[in-house]
Amino acid sequence: MRHVFIVNPLAGGGKSLKIVKNIARVCQEEDLDFIIHYTKNPMDATKITESYKESQCIIYSVGGDGTMNEVVNGIIGSKNLFAVIPAGSGNDFNRTLEGIDKLEFLMDVGKINDRYFVNVACIGIDGDIADNAHEIMKKVKIPPTQIYNISIVYTFIKYKFKELELKLNEFWKKDKFTLLAICNGRYYGGGFNIAPNAQLCDGLFDIYFVNKVSKLKIPFCFLKLIKGTHENLAIITKKQSEYVVINSAEEVVCNVDGESIKGKEFKISVIRNGVKIYNNKELINKFLSPGGEVFEENYRQAT
Repeated sequence: MRHVFIVNPLAGGGKSLKIVKNIARVCQEEDLDFIIHYTKNPMDATKITESYKESQCIIYSVGGDGTMNEVVNGIIGSKNLFAVIPAGSGNDFNRTLEGIDKLEFLMDVGKINDRYFVNVACIGIDGDIADNAHEIMKKVKIPPTQIYNISIVYTFIKYKFKELELKLNEFWKKDKFTLLAICNGRYYGGGFNIAPNAQLCDGLFDIYFVNKVSKLKIPFCFLKLIKGTHENLAIITKKQSEYVVINSAEEVVCNVDGESIKGKEFKISVIRNGVKIYNNKELINKFLSPGGEVFEENYRQAT
C-alpha cells in the first residue's frame, strides 16, 4: 500500500520540514512505497487528498490540526486510511489518538454545514481564542508553544459574549454564552482537556457550554479545563447528542479543528464510522525521531 505524506511546510514554525527528512529515511529503510507532497495554499491538502480518491493508500497529515482537517475533508468517501504526524503548534487531535492502542479503527466524523471535522467545533471565548491565535501568528514572531497563551490573554480582555440559540435532542436554550464546544475528540486549544470522556467511535458528540458569567470566573474555569476536572463545576453544562443546531442573529466565528469559519447558522451532525484511522505508533514515532540526513527535495512531488 502506498504511503502518501501531505506536508504543510509552515506548520510548527518549520517543524514539519525537519520531520520530512526522517520520513524519507524511514520509508527507505522500511522499503515502503511512498510519495511526499507539499502544500502551498489553503485547501491544497484537500485537493491533493482528493486526487487519491480512486486509490487505496495511507494518507498522512504532516502539520497541525488545520492541515489535518483539510486532509479529512478530502478523504471522506474514499477507501483511504488516515494517519496523523503531529507537526503543528497545538496537535490536539493527536493527544486523543495517543490514548488508543488499536492499529486501525473506524472513527466517527463530525459534519458542520458542508465541512467535516474530527476533533472539536467551538463558538465563544474558546473559538475566539483559536481565531485570534491565527492572527497573532501572522503579526508577531513568538514560539509556537506560547501562541495560545498570548491569545487567551488578548481574547479575555476583548471578549464579547455570544447570543446564541442552541438546539439538541429535546433541549433548547437561547442565551448569552461564554463558551460552547461540540466534541468528538478530547482536547483543544493546545492541550485543554475539554471532553475527558469523549469517545471517537460512540456515535455521539460530548457538548459543553457555559452561559454568560463574570469574567473573573473564566480564568478559574480554564485552569480546570487544562486538567479535565471542570465537569463538576456548577457553571458547566454537559450534554450528548448526534445532532446540534446553533443559530445567531449576528455572524459569529466557529473554530473547527483549528480552522475558523463564520456564519449565523451551524447544523452539526455525527457521521458514524466516517473515516478509517491508521494509528501505527511505532512507525509514526520513527518518523518523528531524529535520524540520518536525507534531503527531501529528492522526493518532492510538485503539487
